[in-house]
Amino acid sequence: MYDKVDAVLSENSADNYFYDDEFIYVQELMSEFSNIDWENIIQGLKDKDDKYKIRLAYCIDEDNGVYGFNLLLDLLNESDEVAEHAIDSLRSFDGEEHRKIIASNKQIKDKVEKILKNASLPVERILEAFLQQNKL
Repeated sequence: MYDKVDAVLSENSADNYFYDDEFIYVQELMSEFSNIDWENIIQGLKDKDDKYKIRLAYCIDEDNGVYGFNLLLDLLNESDEVAEHAIDSLRSFDGEEHRKIIASNKQIKDKVEKILKNASLPVERILEAFLQQNKL
């Protein structure tokens, strides 16, 4: 499964096509990921560009469980643009357990506040919703 997801995320397809169609296919593939697939995608991230990481973050939601959650947390250490998308996807992890983890991590709050300083209005709204949801 990893190879198929990696191939789609690596394609130089138009963003509209990816966000309208391909992301659903990637989500379906990721729902069948084994632990090895998750380890492969995490290990391969260091060699990927921001576009790949943003697309990956867009495809992850609460259905991906702890691997998806931890991967999004790792993406917060990337560029601000990648972190914005990771934060947006983290909003889908709205269970009590996830909110406690987020609320207890000062680095997450610091990253959100750093991005907020120069955020556009739509990004500002996403970040504010994230802060409110997690009571940061």
